[in-house]
Amino acid sequence: MAWHANVEVVMTRQMTPQMIRQMTQKQKSAFIFGLGFVGVALARLLLAEGWEIRATTRIGKWDKPYASLPDGVRLFAFAEVDGEALRGVTHIISTIAPIAGEDIVLPLLTQHLRRENIWAGYVSATSVYSEADGGWVREVSPTKPISQRGKNRVRAEDAWQKHYQAEVFRAAGIYGRGRSVFDKLRGDDPRIIVKPGHFFNRIHVTDLGRVITAAMHNPSPNRILNCADGHPSEAGDVTRFASGLLGVAPPPEVAFADADMSPMARSFYATSRKVDSSRIKTELGIDLLYPSYQQGLQAVWEEENGAAERT
Repeated sequence: MAWHANVEVVMTRQMTPQMIRQMTQKQKSAFIFGLGFVGVALARLLLAEGWEIRATTRIGKWDKPYASLPDGVRLFAFAEVDGEALRGVTHIISTIAPIAGEDIVLPLLTQHLRRENIWAGYVSATSVYSEADGGWVREVSPTKPISQRGKNRVRAEDAWQKHYQAEVFRAAGIYGRGRSVFDKLRGDDPRIIVKPGHFFNRIHVTDLGRVITAAMHNPSPNRILNCADGHPSEAGDVTRFASGLLGVAPPPEVAFADADMSPMARSFYATSRKVDSSRIKTELGIDLLYPSYQQGLQAVWEEENGAAERT
């Protein structure tokens, strides 16, 4: 990668317990690269705890249809981030996926951030795992994915851990208000893709934010955490449950082999795995608010209905 020439400006030694204590005792200031669906949820949790939050959007302005900009966030256009924008930051988190196969955040950080006692986190995806034929995967499972998307993620994880000892959060399918199966059911031509024995994993966006926040409070350099609700299921089960909440009939079923799908959509059915996320309990003591899709979708439905009643 092109930014390898900047290796000399990043960390050269392991974080010691003293460095971790110093970091946690400072005024907490987090810089979120990518204030999107996950970034907004995380920002709200941290703001509620009194953190200072800075974040990037592509243009430095707020244009997200699914949420309002949390009060107190200082926004920057990605291209405007420099040493001054990062001054005083104690925690860095990136939610930005590789673009054209490359991580775009690390080259910027290696130019402007030279401090060693900073916490870093990278939101990755469970697409990094090798094909498991429907079996369970854990943080120590092989990471030789068949998709290019997964391969890009593996390279990004390795780079973040090499240069900033980042904690990696391997997120399953992220959902919440504004991004869920409800939106698909309300869209054009909803359907259930049938591929027996194919499992999807998911996590509510609020629970993902809670896991990241807990890790920030209890740092462990280079830690990897699977972030999923631990109850994988077939897509049709989720769609039928959501249809029931909406009071509509489930959409028609289409066999995977016969479905007209984009290459991107089809790629999500290329591999099947069940993601074990028990480590978030043993490492962080986290009990998910929404440990199943039924509980998570019920909460999304109630939130959406509450918002509709207030308008």
